[in-house]
Amino acid sequence: MRIYIETHGCTMNASDSEIMAGILRKAGHVIVDDPENADLIILNTCNVKLPTEQRMIHRAKELSSIRPLIISGCMAKTQPEKLRKYAIALLGPKSIHLIDRVVSGERAEEEVNLVKVSMPRERLSSVTAIVPIAEGCLGNCSYCITRFARGRLFSYPMDLIVDAVRNAALDGYKQVFLTAEDVAVYGMDRGTNIVELVKSLEGIDGIFIRLGMANPAFLRIFIDDLLKIMPRNVYRFLHVPVQSGSDDVLADMRRGYKSADFLDIVGKIRLRFGDESTIATDIIVGFPTEDDDDFEKTLRLIERAKPEVINISKYGRRPGTDAAKLRDLPADVVARRSRIMTDLSYKVKMERNLLHVGREYHVLVTEKIGNSVFQGRTEFYRPVVLKGDLKIGDVVIANIDEAKSNYLIAGNYRIIYS
Repeated sequence: MRIYIETHGCTMNASDSEIMAGILRKAGHVIVDDPENADLIILNTCNVKLPTEQRMIHRAKELSSIRPLIISGCMAKTQPEKLRKYAIALLGPKSIHLIDRVVSGERAEEEVNLVKVSMPRERLSSVTAIVPIAEGCLGNCSYCITRFARGRLFSYPMDLIVDAVRNAALDGYKQVFLTAEDVAVYGMDRGTNIVELVKSLEGIDGIFIRLGMANPAFLRIFIDDLLKIMPRNVYRFLHVPVQSGSDDVLADMRRGYKSADFLDIVGKIRLRFGDESTIATDIIVGFPTEDDDDFEKTLRLIERAKPEVINISKYGRRPGTDAAKLRDLPADVVARRSRIMTDLSYKVKMERNLLHVGREYHVLVTEKIGNSVFQGRTEFYRPVVLKGDLKIGDVVIANIDEAKSNYLIAGNYRIIYS
């Protein structure tokens, strides 16, 4: 059977799609890249935000009119009633290992033991291998629907992860994304931790490793040791979602840390790596209990921390969460705050990127974005645009000539590995 898989959402969903593709290929099916050429379609869904939920419903309606549709992912678990009429079957995140049975018409019963899922070696990308290190989290955020789909923490065995990274390098992939709902809690259910995992990856040559999102509540426990042992094959990049600069709002969100904890983490990263590091963070604008003073505190936090990547989301209630019981702020207030935060983010990101103009960096070419135009990544995961006769996988030493708020632009470069 020819099967088309469409993936939305986080890198964990992308990993789930790779696992399903591997299982289906092993069962004799063919994965195609066009729904019109398929006999069956799998839609792997996300519903972390309301606009995403609406997009999933629209896409399910479209795809189900083309071919029979199986819907997997978080929304299939948490809001099945909104999708059931479009699908011949629904498959939650913890049942993806049963995809071959579902394709054959069997009923999938959810299982919570994830050890049975082997790490994939067949990837959706020719450059990047996504390796899941854990499922679920230890958080209790008042606004989050994902935890209802992914459940509590389950960490994969360390030797399984190390083998997957080593196999990715042997198979010619150039970078590995270690993914989880919260990489900072890896191993806390197994008597180990993220520091021990990262340490075990040292010495795997030919590949760069990027750590996924790390909740400040748990990252603060390990940040000193993590920075001390960070191997050279790990991007100097950390995604630390602060969400708000107000301690009152953070308490209402049940995030488990204060703004000072985030600033302490940022300060330690800067002290260890200086400007040659990238800090990404997330901000939720317009949480129901956020007043003008709370929002001002968030602005001041961003001005002080100066993250290089700032992902801004307008709050939207998610069904079944405690925050959904609160009264939403007026839409015009949320929109105004979002515009102010967006303007500040451009200013901060531009300021940080201008620091690199005139400097020289090793850059891994990771994708083609136009005619003789490529994008690469520095050793601290900053995107760099390059023009010329290049190939994906090339490593160059590039001179940075110009900065934009979201990327750097290289002038002259020389290829050192092809």
